[in-house]
Amino acid sequence: MEITDSERFALQNLSTGVHCLREDNSWRTVSITGNSAQILGMPASLLMQESNLWLSRVHPSDVDALKGALQSTSLDKEKNISYRFRDSFERYRWIGLRCKRFDETTVVGMFSDITRQRVLEYSDRIHLAGRDSLRALLNSGDLNESINEFLQLISLAIVVNRAKLIRFRKDGKAFITHEWSHDEDSSIALPAPVLSKVADWWKSQFELLGMIAVKNINDSSLPDELVDMFKVHSSGAVMAVPAIVNNVIEGFVCFETIGERTWLPVELEEVKNIIDGYSRAVERRIEDRKQIADEFHIRRSEERYRLLTEHSPVILFGIDSEGIFTLSEGLGLHSMGADAGEVVGKSVYHIYRNYPDILEQVNTALSGLESHGITHIDDKCFEVWFTPVCDEEKIVIGLSGVAVDITKRNKLEQQQAIMMSELDHRVKNNIAAVMSLVGMSQQGAATIEDFAKTLDGRLHALSVAHSTLAKSHWSGAWIRDILSLTLQPYMGGGVDRILFDGPDIELPGLLARPMCMVIHELVTNAVKYGALSSANEGK
Repeated sequence: MEITDSERFALQNLSTGVHCLREDNSWRTVSITGNSAQILGMPASLLMQESNLWLSRVHPSDVDALKGALQSTSLDKEKNISYRFRDSFERYRWIGLRCKRFDETTVVGMFSDITRQRVLEYSDRIHLAGRDSLRALLNSGDLNESINEFLQLISLAIVVNRAKLIRFRKDGKAFITHEWSHDEDSSIALPAPVLSKVADWWKSQFELLGMIAVKNINDSSLPDELVDMFKVHSSGAVMAVPAIVNNVIEGFVCFETIGERTWLPVELEEVKNIIDGYSRAVERRIEDRKQIADEFHIRRSEERYRLLTEHSPVILFGIDSEGIFTLSEGLGLHSMGADAGEVVGKSVYHIYRNYPDILEQVNTALSGLESHGITHIDDKCFEVWFTPVCDEEKIVIGLSGVAVDITKRNKLEQQQAIMMSELDHRVKNNIAAVMSLVGMSQQGAATIEDFAKTLDGRLHALSVAHSTLAKSHWSGAWIRDILSLTLQPYMGGGVDRILFDGPDIELPGLLARPMCMVIHELVTNAVKYGALSSANEGK
């Protein structure tokens, strides 16, 4: 039967064509209508010249399924088959083939471009998966568990082999914190560090492009370190979308496939929308957790702070990472003439600019190390502890501190130190004096008895000096007291042989001991050679 002009027009120009395939070792094109250029994106003449060309342009992942479907067609029942076909521009199209057996070796069918239909179906699937994943993220009490489920749902929807969440830290480092893998045996130990060079590359690309879609990681324009990060297989594709939390690129979600892949615009758009939703959900989770934690902290801490600050002579203070006071409370503030909260909002570097020891301890704590020391402010002395405060990522966000007024204790310790030093000095001086007296007593002593008698008298004079000084706490001694105590052994008997006359004078402590020794030497000479040498001598 001849084909009419209208039928010829339809087969040449409409969006549905006729494709005849023969099973001859492999499925090859026997005939195809001229509108294949509009449907398959490849001229019919080219497909007819190379009969095996059609199957070679079918997506490798669809070849076996397509052969099996064609093989199972029958003479009495139509079958609907869909597959991906690579056109002359090296882009894949979805093709729908409604076919039936013509004879034992030939299949004839009507084919059409169903790319838009499949894209819409795919978009809906990703969209629904995104809704489910975001619902899981919001409903789960465990944030880590919900992120893992989120990655799994999206990865299954867009058909990838692996998904990772990489987070940027404030200190410049980056880590893979969550991962989903279709092959659980290939999962990595988390958290896994990311090289700083690679992290910087990601950040720069996100700031420039917004999102990244790599068809093949073997692209020579990519940094070697980046390729090493993903090169689990000989080739693969990567899509990465940033997670912007509170207007900051907090990290990104990265999807990987085995083998080369051209990412569809609908995939990029839907995944970006989902990651944006993820970011908003994380923001809400962070705010909710922060609010709950803040309220709980306030309820538990208010009473403790009140009891501590109102009844203890301490100062509690907080300083943020910029050196600004966030807390200043405590009964100890009164000793400084300050009120609670007076310095809040002010810089520690300004208030204590004349106290370098305080600023040094603040800098030590803000660097992450605890600091403890004694500091003097005017006439007050404080013992201070500085403790760094870190967030969940171990980044120092400020410090907390406690100061105790130890002015009284410090003065007592200083006095004790002075007393110990003075005691040490005086003991050494006394030992030196005794050694000197022993040497002096040896001179002119004919016998041991003379030596002992002379030494005993001089030690007595030394003892008198100490007794006299002790009465005044070593500040000085009166001359009458020195004379009375030193001459007491020679003032006995019925006759007053020694009389004192003249004003009493207070000698400094430094002169009291030498004066005792001088008086002792004079009286011993008087006993031997002078007025006290005979009991009958006058006064």
